[in-house]
Amino acid sequence: MISQGFAILLPHLRRAFFVLFVTTGLTLLTVKRTDGPSVFCSQVNSGPDDYRVLVVGESWASDGKLFPELPNAVSHRLGGRGVHACSVGFNGRNSRLLHAELVNDYPSYKLYKLFGGKTPDKVILMTGVNDAIQHVGAPAYVEYTKKLVEFFSDAGDVEVIAIPRVNERWFKPPNLFSRMKRNILRCYHDGCDFQVNDVYRIALWRDHPEVRVIEFDNFIDAFEGHEECFKLDGVHLTDEHLHKYGAFIGGAMTLPRKENPHR
Repeated sequence: MISQGFAILLPHLRRAFFVLFVTTGLTLLTVKRTDGPSVFCSQVNSGPDDYRVLVVGESWASDGKLFPELPNAVSHRLGGRGVHACSVGFNGRNSRLLHAELVNDYPSYKLYKLFGGKTPDKVILMTGVNDAIQHVGAPAYVEYTKKLVEFFSDAGDVEVIAIPRVNERWFKPPNLFSRMKRNILRCYHDGCDFQVNDVYRIALWRDHPEVRVIEFDNFIDAFEGHEECFKLDGVHLTDEHLHKYGAFIGGAMTLPRKENPHR
């Protein structure tokens, strides 16, 4: 009698578990972070005609750890000209979420208040690590990276940093739901591969060769062989190497020839 009752209930239980699984998956895909961005600014040799640099991106752009090395390097290349640099970091956001947050909550005129309302001479976009780790798919990364470039179309110039080759295999999501979401998307978008940095990089280059890219490989070409540069998660740089990264960006970004006596 009990077994017959269980047999009758089994299809309903399966259906209930399936609905729960799908509902949970949809919830995970639409969850929105509520923490605001981390904003830091640094000025070097400040004067009436400072060169303005805005860095926008994920956690690597947070906490001001690219400074003062970044503006120092730019100032040196500009023959001692004043440099005003600001970073706005959105922890955990992929390119789509970052773009949505900028459009809805941080339009460019708000960001430009960091420079007294003046448009930046240079915008550096530091995104892609979360796209690869969260497995959003190469098409989504390409689409929203292009939209981020267009978002800052009124700036003097925009450059994108190529996705660093972090150790995606070591990354541990913060909780079970995040792990479930990552595994679902990893197989749905990326053929169940863990390491997809290069796939996303190539897709951006193929679809939008006009986008100006700073090659991260000229700083650190891969996690393997440079483990000491990263924290234990294999994804984030140590504080020491974030400061070195700031110097690298300041030396690698393109500057107009007339403004660049040390190029």
